[in-house]
Parts: sequence; C-alpha cells; structure tokens
Amino acid sequence: MRIKTFEAATMQEALTLARAELGEEAVVLNSKHVKAGGVLGLGGGTRVELMAAVDDAAPLPPKPEPVATMPAAVPVAAKAYASSAAAAATAVAEPDTEFNQLKSELRNLESVVQRLLTPAASPVGAGLIQGGLVARLGIDDDIVRGALADLAVINEPLEFASALAGKMQAFVAPPVLDGHQVIAVVGPTGVGKTTTLAKLAARFALEQGKKVALVTADTYRIGAVEQLRTYARIMGLPLEIALSPEEVAAGVEKHRDKDVILIDTVGRSQRSEEHLAELKSFLDAAHPTDTYLCVAASLGSGVQQEVIEKFAVLSPTRLVITKLDESLDRGALVNLPIRTGLGVSCLTAGQNVPQDIELADAGVIARLVTEVAQ
Repeated sequence: MRIKTFEAATMQEALTLARAELGEEAVVLNSKHVKAGGVLGLGGGTRVELMAAVDDAAPLPPKPEPVATMPAAVPVAAKAYASSAAAAATAVAEPDTEFNQLKSELRNLESVVQRLLTPAASPVGAGLIQGGLVARLGIDDDIVRGALADLAVINEPLEFASALAGKMQAFVAPPVLDGHQVIAVVGPTGVGKTTTLAKLAARFALEQGKKVALVTADTYRIGAVEQLRTYARIMGLPLEIALSPEEVAAGVEKHRDKDVILIDTVGRSQRSEEHLAELKSFLDAAHPTDTYLCVAASLGSGVQQEVIEKFAVLSPTRLVITKLDESLDRGALVNLPIRTGLGVSCLTAGQNVPQDIELADAGVIARLVTEVAQ
C-alpha cells in the first residue's frame, strides 16, 4: 500500500492531485487545513493537506491447496497464512497456539484494510448544515434550505468551503474597466462609501494606470468633501463638487475623456423614501454605467435585508460588502448576493487606503465565511 500526502488550495484540488497520481482507487486517510498567507488581514490563507493511500500490490498466485479466501489488499499476510496452513497439515508437532495467533493477527489486519478500502460515513452523519454549523456562520435559514440545500450532506468543513466557492462563482462581479465607466457608490450612512471610493480610485489609477476623475455629491456630512479632496490631492486626481443633479451631470460631462469617473453620494437612511428619491435624482442625472451598493457586514441580517429592499429603487448593479473587520460573522457574503441576484464587486476590512480592499473572488468569500469552523 502506497501512502502519500498532497497539498492544494481546496479539497477538490487535493482529491484531483491524489487521484491523478495514485489512481481512481485512492482512498483518503486523513485531511486537515494549514494556514498560509491571508486576505485583508482576515482568514489567513487556508490550504488543504490530504493524506491518501492506494493498494498497488499484485493479486495472489493460485495455490495448490485450497485456503481461506483473502482480500487482495493483504497479499503478504495471505501468503503467510497459506504457508502456515500447509505447514500445520504436514507438521502436527508445531504448536497450535502459534497457528491460532497467526490467524488472529490476520483477522485484525483484514479488518484494518477493509476499513481503509471501504468509504466510511462521517461521525457527524447529518452533515454540516443539519449539524448547525452553517447557522453559526450567519447564513440565513431560508438560504440554507433553498440555494444551499444540495450542500447539506457535506461533513468536512474544507470540502464545504470548496463546494460553497463553486456556488458563489455566479455571484462575484469584480470591476471590469472596458471603455468609459461611470461608477456611483451608494448606501446608508456609516457604511464606508467615501473610503471605499478612495480605495477604488487608488486601485484604478495607481495600480492599473487608468485615467480617473472623482465627483462628490456628499456635501451634507461635515468634512466629507475635505476627506475626498485630500485623497484626490494625494493621488493627483481631479475632483468635482456637485450640489445638484445638474452639477453632477456637468461633472460627468467634463471628464468624458477619463477611463473611470467615480461618484460619491450622500449616505441616506433606508427608511426615508423622500431622501432616497432625492438621491435617485442625482443618479438619474449622472447615468452611471454601474451603481455599487455598499452594505456593512456588521449590520444585523434584518437591517441588511431592509437596506437591499429600500435601495432597490436606485437600481444597484453590484454589491460592496464593507466592515468585514467589525463583523462577528460573515454570512452577508452569501446572504446578500443570493437574495439580490447581484454580484459582489469588492470586500473591505479597515480604513487604510488603498490596502484594505479586495476584489471579489468566490474562493476568498468561501474561505472568509467558513473559517470560523476551522
């Protein structure tokens, strides 16, 4: 029997490596996760370490004398058993105790090998979902019973993370700068819109070399304009201040030559229809190609649901999940995109510009959500 350890980013990749080298008959003896690297200072890089084995011994040759049938997995023990049986038939002087001991050891070996070669049910039995793990992750019950129902039988946290990543692949939508883009950033008060916009500006201008302009309509909050003005000055970007929908439209028109125009908006309570209608008039004037709705992971699930329902009037096209560093769970990374059908564009965790932002990735989302179980 050959035993080998494999390491990969996911359980599925580790299984693929094991089967590629050991064949389809390879069985998993053990698996565990190891930390490597990190994302946004969270979920310090989890990789899968998997130990697998395969029986590569040749079948037993025919025996002149009938002997007890032995599994192919233990040819050495089988030969010893056959030899002892033949010797016992011709040499009655050999002590019976030695023969009986050999048979006992052989039976024990058969039992061990049989357990290795037979897929065993996990002691968890009911799976992670029925076992309550997913509820602890902050994933809402109706999503567990609906969109994630086919994950219910998975017992291994790392395997669950891999399967969840597959599910979330349809719900990630990192920014794609193809041609002229006008991106508006909206959301309730205190979710980090201005800081998020500055992080995006830094990523586009400093890392990707795009021509970027900033427009702010957030003239209500004390210090908001100065905050963005400081970021714009540091990055060498033009900034337009808009007090009305007409001024927003003028700012967008002025910078039509830019690759990206980022529009900061005033934070509005999801419970004020009047304020949301006013905000909509600014967006209608800007004609954004994308509208990013910022939702804080630190908000309760009920408040998050209220935010996405009320801000639907602004026709958001993507989600930005913020304040992951302030959240006890990260179920919002799964709940919000599945509920809205919108792709997650970015994740943020902290105030540092431009460091504390990560473009959305299904594997990162799954790892951040499930790391509490590891």
